Amino acid sequence: MRESLNKETTTLLAKRIRKGDIKAFDLLYHTYSQKLYGFAFSMLKNHDDAKEIVQDTFLKIWEKREMINPASSLQAFLFSVLYHTAIDLIRKRFKDDQYLTYLQSQFHENESVTIEEPAYYQELIRILNKVIGELPEQRKKIYLLSREEGLNHKEIAEKLNISVKTVENQITLALKTIRKQLISNDLLGLLLLTIFV
Repeated sequence: MRESLNKETTTLLAKRIRKGDIKAFDLLYHTYSQKLYGFAFSMLKNHDDAKEIVQDTFLKIWEKREMINPASSLQAFLFSVLYHTAIDLIRKRFKDDQYLTYLQSQFHENESVTIEEPAYYQELIRILNKVIGELPEQRKKIYLLSREEGLNHKEIAEKLNISVKTVENQITLALKTIRKQLISNDLLGLLLLTIFV
């Protein structure tokens, strides 16, 4: 992996890329691709997704190279484009209940991890608890039995004397409510900080 370039070099590089200089773009890729991959992987925890996000980031930068401002930090621009590209991917994945369940499992597994931004972490916990607390009573009970006690659908159904189908429906509705609140509160970045860092 190449070392980061100094400000004077990156300014010149940005100007060359703006003009469509392929060699300059190649230098940019070889200098920053590994760092971007590391950042993408820390967010997504998936090698294939991280590689894809890095490729998409460089593609976007090449396609929109006229927007590069040589006077601004080229590295900051790169990481900004990658971050928003990753967020777009996560927004798409949030439409999948299984992916949301995976995120929540990661969240609970990492609760003991030291978080760099405890204020963000505490805010996420507060909002999640608030959303869960506002669920209809039976839905909340089913959700907590599933997520906190680790019971499967059949075990929950037997414990509450209800059908497995009812359990499945209630958990699906609970996940949809939580997902909607996370998106409406624009908490994806917050989620990334607490789960994936």
